[in-house]
Amino acid sequence: MFRALRSFPRSSTLVASVFRAGTRHTACLPRRFSTSTWGSGTKEQQNSSQGWIRRPITRIRRQLGAVIAVGGLIYYVAHLEQVPDTGRWRFMNTSTTEEAKVGQDYRRQVRDELEDLILPPDHPTTRHVHAVASRILRASNLGRIRGEHKPEEPSSVGLFKDSQGNSRNPDADVGAAEDPGLSYGPQKEWDVIVVNDRKTVNAYASPGLIVIYTGILPVCHDEAGLAAVIGHEIGHIVARHTAERLSTSSLFLGFTAVLALVGLDLGISYLLTTYALDLPNSRKQECEADVLGLRLISRACYDPIAMSQMLGRLAKAEANQEAHVNLDFLHTHPSSESRARLMEKRLHQGQAIFDRNPDCLKIKEQLEEFKKAPKKLRLSERGLVYE
Repeated sequence: MFRALRSFPRSSTLVASVFRAGTRHTACLPRRFSTSTWGSGTKEQQNSSQGWIRRPITRIRRQLGAVIAVGGLIYYVAHLEQVPDTGRWRFMNTSTTEEAKVGQDYRRQVRDELEDLILPPDHPTTRHVHAVASRILRASNLGRIRGEHKPEEPSSVGLFKDSQGNSRNPDADVGAAEDPGLSYGPQKEWDVIVVNDRKTVNAYASPGLIVIYTGILPVCHDEAGLAAVIGHEIGHIVARHTAERLSTSSLFLGFTAVLALVGLDLGISYLLTTYALDLPNSRKQECEADVLGLRLISRACYDPIAMSQMLGRLAKAEANQEAHVNLDFLHTHPSSESRARLMEKRLHQGQAIFDRNPDCLKIKEQLEEFKKAPKKLRLSERGLVYE
């Protein structure tokens, strides 16, 4: 009871002796225990106490960060996979169901935002774009345009009969895997939208959606050039680049959290993730989509050289608008010039697909005959005359 303290004599000698005794005993304790928590003591002692508190916390944070990093590395390795058609290793933790859901939401968003600029389905330009996209999709058994009549059999374009008379594709079936998921496949319906914006040279795709701006059509020059653009965009979907970007985003989030936990400035972690991981992956995806697009258009019996020619024209268009400075490492897309060079090196792959298909050779012969045919009509005494 506190009241018992009053029974001691209030002698200054006793108080002094108790204080001295307490001081002697306290002096024997380590400094970290001798500092009062009530604010007494020197400033140096308080700083020393705060430093002792910070050191264990910092050590715990680093240990926790190391544990999370090891666990994250195991998780990362467990979710590595190879892109089937190119062999590139990547991190993937997004399911096909999640990917399809993202694609569905994005289609609604695009239609809402571009509603006033979308050309109607019966517009001649839309119908032409649909025809090219449908030819590429059907040739690789990737699906059909929404609203298009479902064929009873796959398109014969890109397929030919073997010695037993069975239709087959000699090349690996890009996108025609046994379990293609929900992003593409024989039963998949695609929305192909044409945006009436002549000032915008652009095209993009998400699962089940292809968007073409009219501003890119003059750069396409012809149907084969348009096929190159559409083939590139379909290549993104076949390679599941949308799902890969979602997976990479979750990886970056975890990586940034670990860096923050060990005390690394978030600005530095952003630079590391952006310029060391994000941008290089984006550029690899663009080149990968070019390679897949080359195979897709070759299978649909478009001249494979159209891919490099289209990128060459795009490079000239870029040169007219931008300074001649190579900043590939700062862009999500490599320069069109470097992509065109890559396609020239890979041209033999598309040409091999094209040349093995008798249907493609027939189409090529017919096209050559058409090019040789008269291009103009002139009214003469004998009537209409070809020139």
